[in-house]
Formats: sequence, structure tokens, C-alpha cells
Amino acid sequence: MADTDSPLKQLFSAFISDFAAWLLQADVRDAHPLNIELPAEMLAADQVFHVTLADESTLVLHIEFQGRTSHQPMEWRMLEYMTRLAYTHRLNLRSVVIYIGRGAGAGDTGHYQVNGPDGTPTLAWQYGVIRLWQMRAEELLAVGRPALLALIGQTQIETPETVLPEVVARMQSVPDTEMRGRLLAALTALIPEEEIIAMVERSGEQAVRADR
Repeated sequence: MADTDSPLKQLFSAFISDFAAWLLQADVRDAHPLNIELPAEMLAADQVFHVTLADESTLVLHIEFQGRTSHQPMEWRMLEYMTRLAYTHRLNLRSVVIYIGRGAGAGDTGHYQVNGPDGTPTLAWQYGVIRLWQMRAEELLAVGRPALLALIGQTQIETPETVLPEVVARMQSVPDTEMRGRLLAALTALIPEEEIIAMVERSGEQAVRADR
């Protein structure tokens, strides 16, 4: 997780409107970062954004990236993050955990509650759970947003010889040179297998030759 944490945060920060639209399943008009340091005891979330949707409604989008191990059970960490974010910003809140690495978050349902003595819920909380390692690469291709394709290396790529050239071609179609470079850099940084990285590089070289 340490190897992917920084590339993931940089990727989401650079393309937050695309990722917010994906995570919220809504049209996003604007998104900008908020302070990740929460009040009371020192506690820092991974990423927090103020999001304005197309209908002008606003909310806080909170994203955590998690590998196979966590010092504290994720549901209790999320409860602490969520209560502090709700108290600090007093806005609607959407929290999502994105699990990286095979097996990470396998038992996390994202729905939890604490009951009173009579069995009725005293406290309930929920958050979104995305296990990239369970997703098929084609699912991200179907979303139609080039920024999400940088996550492909963390998904299940059953036919890399077909998928990777398509991923590179879509990234190459991004008109902004700087954004295109960031996407390609994030793509290779988030691929754990050297063989897959080599295939991406070959696809990129072929795309450049085809444009000449």
C-alpha cells in the first residue's frame, strides 16, 4: 500500500471531478480539496473534497485508500472520520473506502450499527466500499472517463493484450499534454507487474508511431 498511496492521492487530486462523478454517481460541477486534518486529537483523513453537483447541491466527499492491513478495524476508523467531518462541515457527507491489493477489505460490508439494550439501533453508519482487486478492467473502461483508467493495474485484467492498448489510446486522446502525462505516469505507478508495465509502454510507443 505504501507504494501506491502517493500515486493514488496525486491521481485523485488531479482528476477529482471525474472520480467524484464516479463515486457519487452524479454530474459534478466543481470539486476542491478541504483540510484533511480533523479537530480534537490529531487525525488526518486521506482525502476530503467539497463537491458541488450539477443541481447546485453541495456535499463533502471523503476518500480513504486501504491495503490489506489496518492497525484499527476499518469500520471504527471510518466512524471516527465521519463524525468529525460531519461535525466540522455540517454538510451532507459521502465516505468511500477504496481497497488496494488482493484480499483487502474482503469482509467489509460498509454497513454497521451499535444497538441499545433492547436490540434497537442506537447508532448506525455506512460508507461505500470499492475493492479494486475484485473489479474487472472492463468495468472501468465502461465508465468512459480516462482518469479512472489509471486504476486499471489494480483490477483484474483478463485480456491485457486487448485492454491495455485501449487504455493507452484513450489516455492519448486527452487533449491537455500535462494531464495526459500525469495519467500515463499514474497508470504505470499503480501496476504491480513488470510484464504489464512493459505492455503499457509498448502500447504507448505504438500509439506514438501511429500518430506520426
